[in-house]
Amino acid sequence: MNVPSTPPAKSPLFRYSRRAALAFLAFATVLAPTFSPTAAAPQASTIVTLAKIREAWVYDLRTKQLEPILKFYAPDAAFLQPNGERITGSAALRNLFQNIMATFHSDLTLHSQNLETSGDLAYDSGDFQETLTTIATGAKITSKGSYIIIFKRQPNGGWQIVQHVWTGTPPPGT
Repeated sequence: MNVPSTPPAKSPLFRYSRRAALAFLAFATVLAPTFSPTAAAPQASTIVTLAKIREAWVYDLRTKQLEPILKFYAPDAAFLQPNGERITGSAALRNLFQNIMATFHSDLTLHSQNLETSGDLAYDSGDFQETLTTIATGAKITSKGSYIIIFKRQPNGGWQIVQHVWTGTPPPGT
């Protein structure tokens, strides 16, 4: 039997398959942390933190805690009211919340529909129902609508509100 003394030529298909396999392994190595359960843990932790901020904000409004509620907002934050008025900055937000707290007792309920994060930004979007009781007269004003709160991670790692929007029909007298 005759055996050739030179090895057979390598198939070009084998050469490309090997390159493709190496490229795939490199790509998978880079993306693996994105799909790992440990990557989801920080996002889940952030969502819990933001939900707690939302609930603390509601509590502070109900219990008329001005200083704590203002700490949730970035210095240049904007609050967009149902009538379209944009209230921007710490001093303007202080004035807004002082007036609300001096005029009304709030029974506010937020129902979050979406709470998501992406990098250093997050949003909480949902519906609200609120009964305001006028302190001077005891008159009750009921309103409902939607809200969106946009949060930004600060250099210290904490989250603050940078945009806060209420939609719906503003209650009469507000």
